[in-house]
Amino acid sequence: MRFDWTGLQVFLQVCEAGSMTAAAQRCHLTLAAVSARIRQLEEANGLVLLQRLPRGVAPTPAGEVLAAHARTLLEQVRRMEHELAHAQGGATRPFVLLANSSSLARPFGTAVARALDDRTLLVRESASEASVQAVRRGAADVAIVSDAVDTRGLLTSDLGADPLVVVATRAHGFASRAALPFADALQQPWIRWSELGALATHLQLRALASGHAIDPRVTFPALDGVLQLVAAGAGITVLPHALVQAHAGAGTVACVRLQEDWAQRRLVACRLEGGPDEEQRERLVRALLLSSDR
Repeated sequence: MRFDWTGLQVFLQVCEAGSMTAAAQRCHLTLAAVSARIRQLEEANGLVLLQRLPRGVAPTPAGEVLAAHARTLLEQVRRMEHELAHAQGGATRPFVLLANSSSLARPFGTAVARALDDRTLLVRESASEASVQAVRRGAADVAIVSDAVDTRGLLTSDLGADPLVVVATRAHGFASRAALPFADALQQPWIRWSELGALATHLQLRALASGHAIDPRVTFPALDGVLQLVAAGAGITVLPHALVQAHAGAGTVACVRLQEDWAQRRLVACRLEGGPDEEQRERLVRALLLSSDR
């Protein structure tokens, strides 16, 4: 799913105000501009996000999922900006590398070591959408994100494949298949990793776009617990292949490729062009490229 950051903010204002007109006043936009932003979000992702009521609008099930995700992302970015402002009040701000959970499962530690200098380096896990916005606003220097997010206006470097796979017990009927459609996975008992995580939101919106909804049998906050539940036969899930390889015991689960193009993700390193820290940013990205499996 690709969501323009301004569009997300406008959509959230519409949900909170319950009215396109009131949201336009809050955002200092025309009613036509607000309507266009919502339409772009809906058409770009094949979703109906708002239902029109006799007085105002209300989010659809897909809209409620997206609104919750947008609030989480906005809070993450606000927190990073607050921490940056606090750090600038004293010592030199650390060099900040944001990485999604899938990238942290990869052997990028050597690359980070190569790029170190006298400046403190802070590596933090962050959802891809929030990471991109933090880079744009100067709250982070480099971010490793999924190519499913909008990185327009930033320099990007490809770090390799990051596909989503169906994960099931080895005794499951899926285990012998080379690939399967997402719709087949939606017919199975589902183990969801984290209630408001970026991946859970992404998959739920994909399901809703196809006319289904994920109704998880179990929602578990820790990845290791999700994989243990899958290995025990409690249900199936969808995860980045790299995370399964890093956390699942050898032979405990089976991974099956998803057929959809949107599941064939790639990791990219994004950053701003120019500025006083450009040399250090590019040094880190070159090191990440050397250590990546492209």
